[in-house]
Amino acid sequence: MDIFFRIGLYARRLEKKLGRLAQHRTACCLSLGALVLVARLALLPVWEIPKPYIYDEFGYLLQADTFASGRLTNPTHPMWQFFESPYLLMQPTYTSKYAPGQGFMMAFGQVVFGHPWFGVWLSCGIFMSVLCWALQGWLTAGWALFGSFLALRLCLFSYWMDSYWGGAVAAIGGALILGAYPRIVEQKRWAYSWLVGLGAVLLAFTRMYEGLLFVIPVIALLFVKEKSLRVWGLSGLVVALGGTFLLYYNYRVTGHATELPYIEHQKQYGYAPYFSFQSLQPETVYRHENLFDLSHGWEFERWKESRSPIMFVKRAKDWRNILNDFCGGVIVAVPFLLFLLPAWRNRKWSLPFYCAAIIVLGSLCETIFYGHYAAPAAMAILLLLVSSMQQLRQTSFQGRIPGRMLSRAIPAAAFLVMMTHAGIRLYKQEPVQITKPANARKEIIEQMLRDKKGGQNVIFVHYTKTKTPHEEWIYNRADIDASDVIWAHDMGPAENRKLIGYFKGRSFWKMSPDDNPDTIDPYDTDAPVPAMAQ
Repeated sequence: MDIFFRIGLYARRLEKKLGRLAQHRTACCLSLGALVLVARLALLPVWEIPKPYIYDEFGYLLQADTFASGRLTNPTHPMWQFFESPYLLMQPTYTSKYAPGQGFMMAFGQVVFGHPWFGVWLSCGIFMSVLCWALQGWLTAGWALFGSFLALRLCLFSYWMDSYWGGAVAAIGGALILGAYPRIVEQKRWAYSWLVGLGAVLLAFTRMYEGLLFVIPVIALLFVKEKSLRVWGLSGLVVALGGTFLLYYNYRVTGHATELPYIEHQKQYGYAPYFSFQSLQPETVYRHENLFDLSHGWEFERWKESRSPIMFVKRAKDWRNILNDFCGGVIVAVPFLLFLLPAWRNRKWSLPFYCAAIIVLGSLCETIFYGHYAAPAAMAILLLLVSSMQQLRQTSFQGRIPGRMLSRAIPAAAFLVMMTHAGIRLYKQEPVQITKPANARKEIIEQMLRDKKGGQNVIFVHYTKTKTPHEEWIYNRADIDASDVIWAHDMGPAENRKLIGYFKGRSFWKMSPDDNPDTIDPYDTDAPVPAMAQ
């Protein structure tokens, strides 16, 4: 019993010290953001800058490269049929189908720090600082600091930091909205209303569907509580400016201000719809089998699952993984779920509860759902988590196990699990995502750039449909013609001759990544074209 007494004594002393530290509110916000940034930089010798793997990542990288070049989109390449790839538009302009928020952040990293990943890195640090500030609007300084520490796993050790999928920019938007709400409604600090507008713009620029669901309860309750023109005028002005830019961006990409890029992409390449209640689109003629395999294979299977009872099982697993990241581990998620119903009954927590609940319900309609889709609700979920720990602290179980002790032990255990898991990954030098295709592709490019005899190169990629359609190789930079290495579909000898003629003076290679992703061979540019292909 003596050891438990000593542990409790040390815990109380630590709480008092952290409580005094938490009173320096601005310093806490800035320090936590700096902690995330400095810690990840310190880990770069072991965890290097992540390599892209999934289609989404290459799409955001293309956007970042485009924005960093001073353009909102790129003109269609004369040989665009060779460069088609999942989730990219080739016509009417060449760019990604995604909203521009994540791309802008990555472009900032590319311009200022020399690599787009530093935009991801910076967004995670900013989210940590904004999260702490937002929590301070709802909680005492000590509990706000506690909630911020719980988010360390999400900001530092999740794929939000170690990939290009995004998440942090949308989470910043959600945190700005919820953080401004109590300052406007309870403290009558109307100057903060512009942050509501800024948060809404960030959500529109990143996760438009989930962001719209998120703001519905906020706007509804804010309208009931506060009808001042100062509030709605300022936030409305910011939304109008952001909306105008988004309309202009749509116009530059698709040619129509109201036509979103991902809608245009769906018209050209889609088969399975985005939502389970939608019907399949008409058959599309694809020039490349890998695009057909993706839309009629993997995406179609996900759409069928979303319309069957198995969807509830899969979505439950998705949210289990999300809570694991958002809450700092399964250990902390248990009291969160136990006290979720009492939080809903408490009027103080009704708004974050509805903000999170509406995204959960909205996810049941989506064909595909990943953790960063729930990013707008990250702040709401963390706020509910802290409320559950507050309730746990005031509870005793059978009069023997005090909730105060559990409220200390559970986060401590979660922290130890997190650090142990991170330590194992460090020891194994294992990043969040590690795949052979991504590594092999990088090695081939680097070898090409080192090859003095090669100069500028074009690699024809021939698929044999023996591997997953997710292993895509055809991705290029915003300015394809200026790239040292260009990746192109092998469209047969006759069509390939056209590309060879266009890129005169380059070296040409061929590879079959499905069979051997580590090998490239010279392409015979003088090989005769079969009579049937002429």
